[in-house]
This record gives sequence, C-alpha cells and structure tokens, in this order.
Amino acid sequence: MKFRQSLSLSARLKLLTLLWVGSALFSVILTLILSWRLEGAGAAINDAGNLRTQTYRMTYMVGHGATGPQINRQIVAFEQALAAISKENLVHPLIPSHTPLSYDLIQSMLQIDWENNVRPALLRRELPSQVDLYRFTGNLELFVQALENANRKNTLWLRRFQMALILMIFVAAGFMIMLHYAWIIRPLETLREGVRAVGRGEFGVSVPTDHIREFAQVSRGFNRMSASLQTLYTDLEGQVARQTEDLARQNRDLALLYQTTRDLHQIHRPRQAAEEFLARTVPAVSAEAGRVLLLDRERKRADLAASFGRTDTTHTRSETFPIVYQEEELGSVELYFSDGIQLQQSDHELLHTLAGQLGVSIANNRFAQESRQLAVLQERNLIAQGLHDSIAQTLTFLNLQVQMLESAFSAGQKEQAEENVRFIKDGVQECYDDVRELLLNFRTKISNKDFPEAVATLLARFEQQTQIEVETVWTDEGPSLGNDEQLQVIFILQESLSNIRKHAHARRVTVSLLNRRDFTLIIRDDGVGFDTGRLNTLSGEHVGLGIMQERARRIRAVLNVESQPQQGTTVVLLLPHSERSAA
Repeated sequence: MKFRQSLSLSARLKLLTLLWVGSALFSVILTLILSWRLEGAGAAINDAGNLRTQTYRMTYMVGHGATGPQINRQIVAFEQALAAISKENLVHPLIPSHTPLSYDLIQSMLQIDWENNVRPALLRRELPSQVDLYRFTGNLELFVQALENANRKNTLWLRRFQMALILMIFVAAGFMIMLHYAWIIRPLETLREGVRAVGRGEFGVSVPTDHIREFAQVSRGFNRMSASLQTLYTDLEGQVARQTEDLARQNRDLALLYQTTRDLHQIHRPRQAAEEFLARTVPAVSAEAGRVLLLDRERKRADLAASFGRTDTTHTRSETFPIVYQEEELGSVELYFSDGIQLQQSDHELLHTLAGQLGVSIANNRFAQESRQLAVLQERNLIAQGLHDSIAQTLTFLNLQVQMLESAFSAGQKEQAEENVRFIKDGVQECYDDVRELLLNFRTKISNKDFPEAVATLLARFEQQTQIEVETVWTDEGPSLGNDEQLQVIFILQESLSNIRKHAHARRVTVSLLNRRDFTLIIRDDGVGFDTGRLNTLSGEHVGLGIMQERARRIRAVLNVESQPQQGTTVVLLLPHSERSAA
C-alpha cells in the first residue's frame, strides 16, 4: 500500500504502458518465431519430398549403367540435402505438448539405413534389394510425415498466440479504461463536486485526499482554499476593518513621507530642516518628544540641532534612528515614547526612510554651501588674475618710472625727468581706464536683462571708449544658453575686448554669435597680432588668455586663439551641443 501511495500518476501511467508494451512485444516475438519456423518447415517438407525422387533417380541410373562420377554426384547431393534437413531439427514442434520418441527414431533409422544398406550398394553400382529399397522409402515417407506433423503443431500454436494477442488487446483496453477511471476520472469528479459545493456557498467543504500524489496535492490545496474562504466569509467584517486600518496607516505613512520630503527639500538650513522634521514626525508616531543630533567631525562631537517636546519625561523609553547619506552617518534622531507605545515594523521602516530624507536635505545644504564657496574662490582667483593682468602691471611700470624720475632730478637731467613724468601720466591714465573697465565689467548682471541686450551694451561701451568700429553678426536658431553659460560668454567677450584695447591697435572688430546646434563665439580684429607659438613663454600682458581658458573650461567649452604678426587675431569659443546645459 505504501508503494502504491508513493507512486505518482505519471509513474503509474508509465509502468502500465511499459507492461502493456512488454506483453505485446513478447507475443509478437513468439508469433514471428513461429512464422519463421513454419516457413522453414515448408521448405524442409519440399526438400524431404525431393529425397524420394533422388532415390528413384539413383536406382534408375544404376540399373541403366550410368557412369561412376554421375552416380557419385547424385549420392553427394542426396547426403547434403539429408544433412541440411536433419540439422534444422524441424521434425520437433517449437512448443510441443507431447514429443514421441518416433521422431528421433525416424531420423536415426533413416540415417542408419542409408549408410548401411542403400549407400554401399549404390557405391558398388548395384541396385539395393527390394526389401532395403522399400524400407528406405518407407522411412523417407515417415520422415516427411513427421515434418508435416510438426508443421501442423506450429501452425496451431501460431493461431493460439494470435487469438491470445487479440484477447489481450481487449482485456488491456478494458483494464486501462478501468484504471484511467480510478486514477483520473474519479478524482476529477470528486474535485468537481467540491467546486460545485463551493459555488453553492458551502464554504468549508472538504474533499477526500486521493492516494495518487498529484491529486492528493490538489485535494489538500482545495481543502485549504475552502477553509480560507470559510474564514474570510465568517470574518468578513473583521477582515474589511483590518484592511481599512492597514490602508489608513499606509496612507498616513505616504502622506507623512511626501509632505516631509517636500518640505525638507525646500528648506536650506540644517537646523530649520531638523525642526520641521521633528514637528511632523513626533506627533505622527505618537512619541512624547524627540531631538536631532548632528555630527561635527572637526570637533569630534554631536551637537543638538533641534528638539521637540520635553525629552526629560519620566517613565519613557527612547529609540534612535541614524541619519545617513550614501553610507556616511551625519547624525541621529532620538524619539521618546511612553511605556505603553510599541512601534510596528512598518513604523521603523518609515522612520528610517524619513531619517534618510533628512540626511539628503542636510547633505544637499552642505553641498550647496561648498559649491557657493568654491564659486566665490574661483571668481576671486579670476579677479586676482585680472587685477594682476591690468592694474598690477601698470603699477609696477609706474614704480619704475618714479624711481627713474628721482634719479633724473638728482642728476639734473631735465629732459629725462620730463619724459618720466609723461610716462607716469600715461600710466596713471591707463591704470584709471583699467579700473573703470573692471568696475563696469563686475557690475554686469545677465539675470536682469536678455543676453543679446547685455552683449549689445558691452559692445557699445567698447566703441565709445576706444573709437574702434565693431561689426556684430547674430544667428539665433538654437536653444537658449544657461545662466552660467551666458555669464562666462560675457566675461570671455569682455576679456577679449580688453586685450584688443590694450594690445591690438586695431581699427575694426567683428563679433559673431552663432547659436545653432552648437554655440560659437568668434571675435576677430585687424590689429598687429602676435606669434601664438610664444604663448607658453609670454607673461604679463597675456595673462588674460589664461583667464579666458579657465572660464571656457567652466562651461565645458573649447577656446582657440589664432594669430600671426601684422595679420590680426581671431578668438573662437565653441560650446558643443552635448555640453549645453539647456540641451
């Protein structure tokens, strides 16, 4: 019984099929053997009949004086045929019910009579006696009858096996129908009755567990489902109430998470963010009080950023939630609860998530402060380089001229002193112009006016100061530049125009702003130019080119300077489409 229960439905069907195929194959093999046996027996009967004919032929040849070789050939042929028939042992049936000794005697008597009486007489070229010849032919007749008898018995067994095979087909078909009903149809009918009962509202109905493994699993699953349906049906109101409570709690958590996250990302100070966090979180989780501690790594301590409620309440317990951003601990949140309040797993997950959002807000604030500080430092560096490029160089020149003026007065060299005074006057004027230009440049505000208006204002001021003709080419077919991109383009244009005013001695300047897929700024003058191969060795008056390169790198643009002596200078700023912030 245990073996039967351990067999699955697929194993049973395979075993049943194997038994049926094995039985059918065995019957077919026996039928084929009997058919081959009958086929060989028919040929042997014909050969045995030919033995009588050959015996008559040999006696005829001896009686009419045939030659020795002819008679010998006939004797050899007769012996070969007799040996072939005897070797096949076709005298005995394949499945005999009774095997008389006459079968073996007939074969032995035929062989003895041939070797002792008939064959010696034929070899002497003499006719066998009538008695020997009659006995020999009688033995041949008995031998043929024995073959025919065995053939009839084999034919009878062939018919029996064929009938058994037909009977086995019908019996196996009925047996398989019975097994299929017992193994498949009856369990399915039982399950269908169970389904109908559930459909009528009879929750909790169970079906018997079948001894077949697959249907036993299905039956157990059906019984569990029916029991669950009964539980749900009898406790429907309780289930609805619990589900409603869960949905309400989830909605509360989602609303708290959304509102807290939204407010935290709108606040720019860590202390204010901590206060807003506690004001929303402490009442939401029914806490008595709470506080936020932020780590100060330089001082190696935790400072109190915000608190809510009285944290010294007696008979309370506290729980701590770390404030983490990208695996870096920024501080912790401590919440204080009364003894009767226990947080659920969902509350812990919500508080960890909210603490993580507070960490994001604090980290973003720190990143913003660091970015502003870095921008200020970078701008100060560029301003310092600009001052060095303009005012510092001029002041150094003035200091040198003052020293030379003192030497000229001491030596009484009036002409040299007048020349030094003239140089000092020109240097002071140039220094004044540089300071005035720097002040005007620093006051440029792109955010208060459109970019084209800012460029037009800058070019108009340059024409007014230098009396150099400026031609402007505008092509505006692409997206607008970002604020930082506009500001850096203006600064690069200012620096280029300042270099033209100081060094180029140009009469005409062309400024092209091509805003297509890429943004291109081209500043071309017809001044004295210079050898670009000496840029790496020049200093002082060409410090402005380094400032322009630095500003171009800020917006991920490429700045190229092309110039030759007495052939003017061309400055090209290219901002690719892939690097544009507005793309």
